[in-house]
Amino acid sequence: MRKPPDIRELIGDDVPDEQVDELRRVDRLLRSVPGPPPHVSPRLTQAVTSLTLPTPFWNRRRMALAVALAAALAAGFFGIGRLTSDPGVNARATVPLHATEAAPEAAAVVQVGERDEKSGNWELILEVTGLPKLSGERYYTLWLEKDGEYAATCGSFNVGEGTTTVRMTVSYRLSQFDAWVISEHGDDTEPEPNLLRADVA
Repeated sequence: MRKPPDIRELIGDDVPDEQVDELRRVDRLLRSVPGPPPHVSPRLTQAVTSLTLPTPFWNRRRMALAVALAAALAAGFFGIGRLTSDPGVNARATVPLHATEAAPEAAAVVQVGERDEKSGNWELILEVTGLPKLSGERYYTLWLEKDGEYAATCGSFNVGEGTTTVRMTVSYRLSQFDAWVISEHGDDTEPEPNLLRADVA
C-alpha cells in the first residue's frame, strides 16, 4: 500500500508546528475509520428504502400559504394606516374645477365620497390653490349652482400658501344641481363672479 504524503509537504512551511501536529492527528483518525462493507445485504437495502421520512413542516404549500398570509396582513395594516392617517376619502368621483377669467391662476378639485346611508350626507374634500388669502370679513364659498343661480352652499373657507385642503359635509342630492362654483364674498355683500366652476357629473 502506498504511503500517504506527509502533511507538511501538502501545506508548506508557513503553518506553525502545533497546527501541523493537530492536522496529523486528525488525518490519522480519518484514516482509521473502516471502509464500507464489500457487499450490502438486499434485506438491509429494502429495509432502508421502506423507511418513511418525516414530512418537513415548511413544505411548498405551507410556505405559499405563509407568504399569502403575510401579504394579506401587510395590505390590511396598510389600509388601516391610510384610514387613520390619510385625510382623503374613498372618492366615488373626483371633479376638477376650472379657473374663470376672474381667477386665471387658480385651480381646485372636489373629491366626493360615498353617501352615508344612515344620514344621507356626502363627504367632500376640496383642494384649492392659486387663490389669494383674504383679509377682513371676506372669504370663499363652495356652492352648488342651479339654473345659473347659487342654489346651495357647501361651506366657506380661506386659503394659505400652497394648496389648501378643506373637508366638508353636505346632505343635498347632488344630481339636482348643475355646477360646482367657488366665489368670493363677505357677510354683507353679494358673491363676486365665479372664480372656479365645473359641471356636476
